[in-house]
Amino acid sequence: MTSQTAWLEGVIARYLTKAAEITGDHDATVDVSDNGNETTATCRGCQRDISRYLNYRAETVKHDAQKHAETCRALPRPA
Repeated sequence: MTSQTAWLEGVIARYLTKAAEITGDHDATVDVSDNGNETTATCRGCQRDISRYLNYRAETVKHDAQKHAETCRALPRPA
């Protein structure tokens, strides 16, 4: 198991992607963030923006983020 990357400020949930499960690369996540005005989710593997609308309910964004993480096999681009 590799070490986990620290959560960025505002991240309220993190889901490991399918790629993370397969490779053990814990940088392959979908991060859900809340800045007080909106909740967003971004896949760190394929860079997909999971959130759709301003003021989207946090629970809906978390659900969509988890569903995406269950199938995404993209790996983050190396630094």
